[in-house]
Amino acid sequence: MPEANMFEIIESNDSLKIVFSSTMVNIDRTCDESARFLTRCIKGISEHLFAIQLVMREGLTNAVRHGNQLDAGKIVKCSLKVLPDQFIRMEIEDQGDGFNWRSEQVRQMDDEADHGRGLVIMSQYFSRYWYNDRGNRLVLEKQIDMK
Repeated sequence: MPEANMFEIIESNDSLKIVFSSTMVNIDRTCDESARFLTRCIKGISEHLFAIQLVMREGLTNAVRHGNQLDAGKIVKCSLKVLPDQFIRMEIEDQGDGFNWRSEQVRQMDDEADHGRGLVIMSQYFSRYWYNDRGNRLVLEKQIDMK
């Protein structure tokens, strides 16, 4: 069982991996480190950072709250990779039981709901996304159009 305040960063030229205990504070730290990494790796990324961080925050919040049930003894893994052809890949994995994401895709979003917008947000801001069969690992890819 990890300690409740674990936050580890592994960085290379084109990838960033962060493993952290499931706390909301660590979501902020992960978003900050990710913005720093992307700014260093991709010239002109600043106009895309809002969308990237919005989707990242949504995925991480779901992993901490729903996947790991706010259990600080469980970890979340988040990674970013700069791919060829101006793509970035983000992966978020929790230790939870997962969920049936295919049925959630079909469900219509209620405009009055205060939850349930994550998949819609992901599809609007990223080129593609998918989950593993279990539903506890999210993979997203975004093409960065550099003008």
